[in-house]
Amino acid sequence: MRHIQLILVCMTSIALLTACQTNSGSSRTGIEGSLTPNPSAVLNGTWLPTDEAAKGVYEADFKGGKFISRSPSGDKQLAIGKYVIVSEKVIDLEFVGAATNTAVKAKCDRLTDDTMYCVPTVGSPFNLKRS
Repeated sequence: MRHIQLILVCMTSIALLTACQTNSGSSRTGIEGSLTPNPSAVLNGTWLPTDEAAKGVYEADFKGGKFISRSPSGDKQLAIGKYVIVSEKVIDLEFVGAATNTAVKAKCDRLTDDTMYCVPTVGSPFNLKRS
């Protein structure tokens, strides 16, 4: 009988240890998980072109991995697309221009937190600055 009790105590201990190890490997939740920023959130906001030829022509709203480019008055959508943060300094854009219906990809170098230099597959390079 004493052996059975000892075996039950050992099995219970093993089960508790296994549960602790399994729980420690799970993803963070609660306060710790809520402090981890969404990577795409670092671009959230309105970005404006700084190139002389494009100033005042459009603005781009970035939010949660998607963006929309529209006229400054907001009445005309010029492009819609998505973005992926490849690294702290590199962002990939994919968008379709409304006027040409052409799919374009661009690689952007993050120069500062509020500026980017982008080189598209079609068209001229452009600079963006967070407004």
